[in-house]
Parts: sequence; structure tokens; C-alpha cells
Amino acid sequence: MKTFWIFLALTVAVSNLVFKPVTGQRIYPKLQDYCIAVEKEFDKIPGERKEVLLELVEYILEAGSKHPSTQLLFVCKHNSRRSQFAQIWAHTAANYYKLKNIKTYSGGMDFTAINFRILESLKRAGFSVTAAEIYSQNPVYLVSIGKRYPDLFIYSKKYDYWNNPNDNYATILCSKKLIDSGTHFPGTEKVLALPYENVEIFDNSSGGALRNDEICRQFAREMLFVMNHVKITLKKKNKTNSVSSGLAQ
Repeated sequence: MKTFWIFLALTVAVSNLVFKPVTGQRIYPKLQDYCIAVEKEFDKIPGERKEVLLELVEYILEAGSKHPSTQLLFVCKHNSRRSQFAQIWAHTAANYYKLKNIKTYSGGMDFTAINFRILESLKRAGFSVTAAEIYSQNPVYLVSIGKRYPDLFIYSKKYDYWNNPNDNYATILCSKKLIDSGTHFPGTEKVLALPYENVEIFDNSSGGALRNDEICRQFAREMLFVMNHVKITLKKKNKTNSVSSGLAQ
């Protein structure tokens, strides 16, 4: 077990260094189709949530101009479902739009274990999910969006876990209970409140799988919305700089 965690730590560290996607590579076809369909649903995002999402866009653009990488830490109560969804979809959206140097993390106020229901929802969306270590109360899984993309190691952990950022990052609160908690996140540059429904109450109902799929799609919709706006803004900026450069010659 100790050997596995040492291997995991080294692998995670390397994956963080090699974040840039390979030009021209594709994500899994099913996941690609899922993202294409979700792109058509941006109008379903309520106006008040778009305002917060656009604040996140502004942070990503600002951080990208002054730091080597943009770091996003998504936090919920147990890091078992909502913050995991957020991290995975932010990572996926950044790669989908071929954005570089955006690193995503997640954590909880406490840790338990990843809820297996989100793994099933991710699989249905088109992700590859593999158990890397299951013989523990807090299993580790590998989530892949494409064969040549870096895998995400996911498992439940606290927000101040050693591999999470402790400086120059944005904290995105995914739970209503955390908004007024007054929790201090050392080193964070910005804290945004973006709460999501806790679908745990539906776990033992016949519609539990559907509710998890719906919340998964909401995360996909909103993270794709954010990264799409980042891409559009950068494209406009690059075009303006190109024109300005041409006029100056």
C-alpha cells in the first residue's frame, strides 16, 4: 500500500507538469459527442449563475497573464461528488477547447470516499474510469478523456491536501453550506460561490441515477461555458494584437 501511494504521488506530480494537450489529438468519440451536444445548451444556464461563471472567466484570463499556470480548486463538503464533478469537467472543458496551463483540483472540508454513482454517470457521459486502488475505504480511480491525455487521479481528500494548491489559485465553493461558513483558504486569490444541488437525497430512489446524470450534465454545461468564453476572449485578444503589430510595422 505504501509503495502504491509513493507511485501515485510521483505520477500525479508528473501529470501536473505535463498538462499541455497534444495538438490535434481527440478525446473519446462518445465524450466528444456529449460535449458537442452540451455546447448547444448554454442558454439553459440562469442569468445569475452566468454572472458568477463570467467572474471565473475573468479570473482565468487574469491568472493566465501573470502566473505560469491557472489553478482552480473546487470545494464541497466531503469531496465525494460535486467538487469531483467540477474538477473533472473543468479539466475536460479546458482540453476540449485546447486551452493550455489550466490545472484543476478538488477537495472537501473533510474526506470520505468518492460516491460510486458519479463514476457511473461519468462512464455514461463517455469517460473511461478505471479503479487504480480499490482495497481501501477511500479508493483511487483514474479518469481518462482520451488515450493520449493525462489521466486524473481522483479520490476524496481535504481542500488543504498536500497536492492541492496553497498559493495563487481560485477557490470555487460548490456547496451552499460552505458559502457562509467563513472558512479561510490560505493563499487563494479569489473565492467564488457556485453551489450545486446535493443529489444525495435521491440515492435510494428509482430516479437516483437520472438525478446524478442531470447534475453531471449541469457541471459539463457550466464548465464548457466558462472555457468557451476563455477561448473566445483569447482569440479576440490575439487577433487584436496581430492587427496592432501589423499596423506598427
